[in-house]
Amino acid sequence: MSTCDIRYETDLHPEIVELIEPLSEKVLPLVAEVTRLPLGNRPVIRVVGHEQLIANVMEARRRAFVRDERQLDMSVEEVSSLRARLGTEEEQLRLSWMGGPAATVTRVSGRPEIFIVPEAIHHIGGGEALIAKGLAHELAHVGQHWASSGEALRAYSTSRPDLRDLADVAVGPLLHGHSEWTDHQVTTRLLGHIVEPGPTGRETPEFLAQMQRYYERMQDPATAPAHPAPSGNPYQVGLLWVSGIINRLGIETFNEVWNSLRFFPTTQELKKPDTWVRRMAPNAHAQHEGNA
Repeated sequence: MSTCDIRYETDLHPEIVELIEPLSEKVLPLVAEVTRLPLGNRPVIRVVGHEQLIANVMEARRRAFVRDERQLDMSVEEVSSLRARLGTEEEQLRLSWMGGPAATVTRVSGRPEIFIVPEAIHHIGGGEALIAKGLAHELAHVGQHWASSGEALRAYSTSRPDLRDLADVAVGPLLHGHSEWTDHQVTTRLLGHIVEPGPTGRETPEFLAQMQRYYERMQDPATAPAHPAPSGNPYQVGLLWVSGIINRLGIETFNEVWNSLRFFPTTQELKKPDTWVRRMAPNAHAQHEGNA
């Protein structure tokens, strides 16, 4: 029996699909080893077409919006604005899916599932290295889910962090940075080098055209992102913070962050890691000061 529950739901690009199971057998134990996080019993990996990806992502977004609507004190106008945002988010996803070959989606059961889109891998011009990176990155999100009892991904999915006392919490950079750190560790061990995102030189014309349309849309104030990213690249900003903390304190101390959203770094602590260390590991901070 394989270590992952892989469900094949598309016949497209069998030359890519056949790489997924053997790579998952190698990647999963490495993710567990480097992160020391629980990954659940046989994580679900669904190999799907892009329409299935869009449908499942948007279903999860609608559930998150409904949860916000029911739990948060919002005006009628604010609720209407959230509902309108759903349409914009779907439009953006339809304009960018080729650039996102893998995603983690929390199902209605509360269990996270990994979606892999062979079409996107084909259009990017990717192969074994890109699949390994994607699996490691998404399995890290699965680990974040289980280690935080689901709180981490729920915090990321809210459309109103300001009403959940999360406006100053660096949720996205932490989650993305940790996943980046994980896929760097795993691909280095598995392939001998970090797999960086970027041009492959094998992109299809369709991919290049879609990315151009997406870029143009993002530059237009009338169609700006419905879910704006924090200033700076949250992946790279988060990666620098996570790798710095792990190098300084070790993985076990770092993993205490998943015990409570109160332990997540604030946006200021993201810029000044010492302030987070002082809050979370005062003894380590004092020792660091003494050795400075």
